[in-house]
Amino acid sequence: MNLRLQSLILFWASTSSLCILHVQSFTVSSHIRSSSALPTRTSLDSITSTARSTEELKDQLESEIQSTSRGLSASSDQQKKIDSLVRELELKCPLKEPARSSLMEGKWIVEYTTAPPPSNGKLGPFVGIARQIIDLDQGTYTNYLSVPGEIEKEWLSARLEATYVEWNGDLLDDARVISSDVQDRTDPLKVDDVVPSKQGDNWLEALTSIFQGKESFTGNTSEPDYGADSWKVDFKTLTIKVFGFQVVQMKFDEGTSRVWKMSYLDDEGTRIVRAGRTGKDDDSMLFYMQRED
Repeated sequence: MNLRLQSLILFWASTSSLCILHVQSFTVSSHIRSSSALPTRTSLDSITSTARSTEELKDQLESEIQSTSRGLSASSDQQKKIDSLVRELELKCPLKEPARSSLMEGKWIVEYTTAPPPSNGKLGPFVGIARQIIDLDQGTYTNYLSVPGEIEKEWLSARLEATYVEWNGDLLDDARVISSDVQDRTDPLKVDDVVPSKQGDNWLEALTSIFQGKESFTGNTSEPDYGADSWKVDFKTLTIKVFGFQVVQMKFDEGTSRVWKMSYLDDEGTRIVRAGRTGKDDDSMLFYMQRED
């Protein structure tokens, strides 16, 4: 084989190897870019579809609620399914301080609740529509039941009047609370004494706190801002009327209070409240409401 032919063969072999290496490199790098891009696209899709996802959750909730007579006939499985959807929606609350928002003002129809009568729309054998009416200027909070539903056409009504202040985190008294470790306390029992810190519920904050410096980690000793999303509601009177005539008026004892946690509120007219006897999550009742025009 002459020198010229050998040179051509060597040149062809070397260029072919480079082409193969280049193709393999392109394939591997393309795969890497493609693989790394997948979570990025997913993340972007998730971010850009936040509003759509919120609407989908509301649509699912309305579908689940429709057959429960506003919660009156909900089975245990339905309650669990609805609560799961509600908790998912609560994570998307667009407001940091819903309890201080002017959006709280007005009339709210209770679309679904796990509360007892008359807050659930039932009074004895009669079923109507329950509303929550908030007057921010007067600082009043009213649970209002009208039968059959429209206030203008009602023949039976029950009106529970209350006032409210921002909740400071003190757990309220409840005869059912008999834990021996709190019976002898003379100072107000705070929710953090019996309920895990809100920060612990946020996995992202818990994760990032690992990488904070010691000074940053130990320097945060401020009290949680419970009033940002919660009210202490003091019940005042309950009035029942039949065909406009007052048949019952009951005055509540001083200190008959509940904690109302506004877990979701938006400017589209959806509001979620977790209302409890003490301020602990395990005795709260769910209210899913829509603003009444």
